[in-house]
Amino acid sequence: MDRLTEATGIRRNMTKGSCNIFETGTVINDKWVVLELIAKGAMGEIYLAHQLNLKRDVAIKVVSEEWLKDIDDNPEEIETAFERFRREVHAMAQVRHPNVLQIFDYGSTTLEKGETGCTVEFIVMEYIPGDTLRFTMSEEGFYPEEDLIKTWLEDHFLPVLEGVKAIHGFDIAHRDLKPENILLDGTTPKIADFGLARSTRLKPVTQSMDVKGTAHYMSPEHFFDFRKADQRADIYSLGKILFEAINGKIGEGTIPFKMVSLPSTETPFFQKLDTIIQDATAEKKEDRFSSVDQFQKAILEAIDILKKDRVPKLATKPGRFSYLHRPKWLWAGIVVAVASVVAMTFWHLLGEPGKSPTLFKRPQITSEPPSKSKPLSLSQNKLPNEITPAPTVLAEDGATLHFIPGGKITLPEDTDFMPEKQVKVSPFYMDETQVTNHQYVEFLNHNLSKMRVERGVIYVEDEIWLLLGEVKDGYEPIIFKNGKFKVSNISHASFPVLRVTGLGASAYAHFYNRRLPTYTEWLLALGTSGTQQKESAHAPADSTQKMDIETMHAQMHGQSETDVPIPKTPVPKLLPVSNFQPNTYGIRGLNKSIKEWGLWILQSNSRDKIKEAEYVVLPTTILRQPWEGFAEVGFRCVREVNLQRE
Repeated sequence: MDRLTEATGIRRNMTKGSCNIFETGTVINDKWVVLELIAKGAMGEIYLAHQLNLKRDVAIKVVSEEWLKDIDDNPEEIETAFERFRREVHAMAQVRHPNVLQIFDYGSTTLEKGETGCTVEFIVMEYIPGDTLRFTMSEEGFYPEEDLIKTWLEDHFLPVLEGVKAIHGFDIAHRDLKPENILLDGTTPKIADFGLARSTRLKPVTQSMDVKGTAHYMSPEHFFDFRKADQRADIYSLGKILFEAINGKIGEGTIPFKMVSLPSTETPFFQKLDTIIQDATAEKKEDRFSSVDQFQKAILEAIDILKKDRVPKLATKPGRFSYLHRPKWLWAGIVVAVASVVAMTFWHLLGEPGKSPTLFKRPQITSEPPSKSKPLSLSQNKLPNEITPAPTVLAEDGATLHFIPGGKITLPEDTDFMPEKQVKVSPFYMDETQVTNHQYVEFLNHNLSKMRVERGVIYVEDEIWLLLGEVKDGYEPIIFKNGKFKVSNISHASFPVLRVTGLGASAYAHFYNRRLPTYTEWLLALGTSGTQQKESAHAPADSTQKMDIETMHAQMHGQSETDVPIPKTPVPKLLPVSNFQPNTYGIRGLNKSIKEWGLWILQSNSRDKIKEAEYVVLPTTILRQPWEGFAEVGFRCVREVNLQRE
């Protein structure tokens, strides 16, 4: 109830001692009872009210002649304000669309003020208690996170375009589109504040010299000749909103009324989006998209470019025995093959030039022990009938997986408790980055029906999946609000998810048809660049880890959080998962600041057959309980790959 903000045309500007138009408990026209004042600004006030006959909460926007006289003694300006208010009513009443705020009623009433009465006019609208579109946008922008931008476009921006299309369908130009004027009903955006709307079907309002609108989103014609601001002014505003979502919030030092473009466009997806932004924010309105429909189609084309860029190129199989249809090449091949066999026979019978002839020569096989100076050695093997795998594949959660060729690894010396020093690892795909807060929140919301949240712990049946709360001071990445999980700050969406348990990590992997990596797979993907920590699998955990175990035991046995203190685990500096440079295989962030959940087995099996009974926190080999959660441990997933031809 306290976050309607500017979205209905009233700035939040409440001060002590101010006189409200309505008092709490006032009943308007025997229909609506006023509950509280929720916003006040230059044009009037907005109240939360309850509609008695339909038993629903509504927002009532009120403008009063007496109230306007207190802030402006110009009769013409007061009448203009009323006309603008009535214009908003007419404009909103025409549009019926799920992405446009709905108006329920319009009326007037007389208030007794001393010996004279005071007439007020009001609009009754949908009450949307949530945030605005601004909440979905990062202050720093989503760049270079393509998946976050794609999700934002599909979930929020495309629905906004649908709403604007509906408005334009009634020959109405909104002329004040900005993130703060777009409310969020759950995740559904709703366009509000039609106070500056213009329609060819409505009587024009006399324009004063005051500039109406917000400079960052105003088109040049909007500023220099407001009456000429038509539907293409809305397209300009939408282009600025898209620019902000990608590049970050526009600062005060930015020159308004100019075309904008992205400073970096490293991929075809960003190049297309940059073209869209420039086409939408062109200074001459004739150079912009001619309609929102064109704008929308361009956005969909950009999303298609991203999808096509992510689709792996499958190896094409040649037609079987196609050479049989080319007899000339067939016989030429046979002749060459026979000649090669004859030549090789003479070579082996007579011996190499300069050497004595011998009929049979036994090959010499040499074997050298692995060098102690190298903690890990790789030998990749070619398999018979091997096919070429796609270098990358796209997973169900939008993650990019890179192909890791199979091979044998020589384990580090400090793994003396292992029965084998060389282990063969089958080929597999590995996530390019660790799983992010955004991805894990999507997973949690897909499984809401089987979850319960108790004292900041997420349970599924008797399993603990995640510990909510602050990871470090001031950083609480995931919250549970209004029956759904969400990232508390959109700028943290691309940070690695932390305090997830081994069970929670494994559940995520299985949900998206993957699994956690084994110790040896992780070593293979790491290569020779990493250094392994010398910790035995049977070594005791440090004091911090021990305290976490006690805390988890207490939570599992129903003790309160105050019974066992939760330590402040030191957390390394957090960065977006894409900030790390890719290694040889294209994997980012291995053995860097955030540790990772893994499985304690030497050789991998299929996802369905693998026994995920013993968990480790990589790169260490300390066995961990699967219900533990740590403030410095995230995870990534792997998927098996079959290189044998069917």
